[in-house]
Amino acid sequence: MIFTGDIASPNDQTTRLLIEFLKAQNTIFAKKCFVGNLEGLLSDRVPSTDNQPVLSNHTSLPCSMKEMIQPVFCLANNHVLDLPGAFDSTLNILKKESIPFSGAGRSMKEALAPLFFKDGDKEVLLFNACWDFLLYNHKNPTNEVYVGEIDEDWMISEVSRYRIARPESSIVVYLHWSFDLETLPFPIHRQFSRALVDAGAKVVVGTHSHCVQGGEKYKDGYIVYGLGNFFLPHHHYASGNLAFPAFSNMQLALEWDPSTGEASCHWIEYQYSKGNHSLHYLGSELFEDSDKLDSYSPFQKMSDKEYYRYFKKNRRKKILIPVYTDYKRRVRNKIYTWFLIRRALFARSLAKMKLINWQH
Repeated sequence: MIFTGDIASPNDQTTRLLIEFLKAQNTIFAKKCFVGNLEGLLSDRVPSTDNQPVLSNHTSLPCSMKEMIQPVFCLANNHVLDLPGAFDSTLNILKKESIPFSGAGRSMKEALAPLFFKDGDKEVLLFNACWDFLLYNHKNPTNEVYVGEIDEDWMISEVSRYRIARPESSIVVYLHWSFDLETLPFPIHRQFSRALVDAGAKVVVGTHSHCVQGGEKYKDGYIVYGLGNFFLPHHHYASGNLAFPAFSNMQLALEWDPSTGEASCHWIEYQYSKGNHSLHYLGSELFEDSDKLDSYSPFQKMSDKEYYRYFKKNRRKKILIPVYTDYKRRVRNKIYTWFLIRRALFARSLAKMKLINWQH
């Protein structure tokens, strides 16, 4: 089973490029269960005409990917609500192709329901949810489309309940969280991820930062806080203005075997030059022996207090951004989120006036 980051393939040409990469690396990907974040619903629209980031995936993507892999798509992200009118047609395509999906639905209960699927002869139980702050630009639901939101206490309780009720199932948690281009996980995400492992999760992975945030082995669980993009080509969205800095070109595909419990890191680099997009395989390492992962994860042996100090000093985004530290401090966290929503809406207004670059 392989976990990858954000996927937003805007047209048939970019989809073919992605499939060519998967074919070139068939020894890694061929016929394996592939869990990725579908960063936007399926549509044949032309996204380059938008004046703001409205992300989507071409309708050819699911069928094309099925030629090489066994895709499982996570829908709990902020861009699923960009085009809620495409929700039913997206689900129809995924159902027609027998592609499992999770994270969105016609009710919050449906959006948060765990997904059960098989990886070989092993049953996997997947939880998928999004940080509520990231939905600041949309109402949840929009047009009766619900995106599952992270509720830490509820999710920990559900993981623990299913661990007892279905002890043969392998529980994995796939979360859309953090800030764009933040290279370090919030202290709260480190605390929450470890609590999920304590409750019974075997793998916890995160997306949305669009850059690798590092990871660590905790007890019997594997945690990667940010996988980075898997395929989100530059200069296609927001009138061609959406692009990412060079450090976001590195991306991580985490492979985990539910039968043996072993994990590996596959390192991939995205390159863009003069309108040409390409993906390059750099190499693979065992998770626990990965020098590259260690370089992204200087916090691996830090205590909570040590990491809090390290994060405050070394995070990329500091201006008017509070530090979330403890998921149990719900009132304080709600105040932080209220403030961040106002900050984000102001930044969005500046981007519309082309005074700052688009982020999303």
